Amino acid sequence: MGKTIIAVAALAVAMVASPATASTIVVGSCDSVTDGDAQGCLFSGNIQENPDPTNVNSYKNAEAAYNALMNPDITLNWITASDAPNFGSFGSITGAGGNSGTFSLPGYTIEYYAVKAGNEFVLYQYLGSNTWQTAGRQGLSHIAFFGVRSAVPEPGTWALMLLGFGGIGASMRRRRSNVLMQVA
Repeated sequence: MGKTIIAVAALAVAMVASPATASTIVVGSCDSVTDGDAQGCLFSGNIQENPDPTNVNSYKNAEAAYNALMNPDITLNWITASDAPNFGSFGSITGAGGNSGTFSLPGYTIEYYAVKAGNEFVLYQYLGSNTWQTAGRQGLSHIAFFGVRSAVPEPGTWALMLLGFGGIGASMRRRRSNVLMQVA
């Protein structure tokens, strides 16, 4: 009897002391987001920027839940608030609060995006279309973008590139005039 009580107490302590498991789970149908057919994967819960998997709303939990179910595995790289502290300064969303709309995110290479509505969100692979929909659920709460900031050359790089093009143009002009003189 004493061993049973100790075992039950140890199990209870382990359950309380262990980190919370992901509450972000795949619900309903989940289509592969990498097969190029623009269908998404439906999840329960919320999706937030926090990468800590002990946070039940961490986007890393969504990544883990998807990868446990589908193949090939995906990696979600949240486009963070530090990348874009104010969405209005780097992109736009139309249809906020509704069931469909468009978005733009210039300067970023989007790989995936998640459309949050009600108690669910749908994860999509970005296939070049800047439209979103909530799949008939409640109105849009927010959209999370996953990808990388596009490489933009620094001003010094632009200057060197323009100088190089100017040098190529000048040498081509000089070469052309030499050929014309020889013919005459």
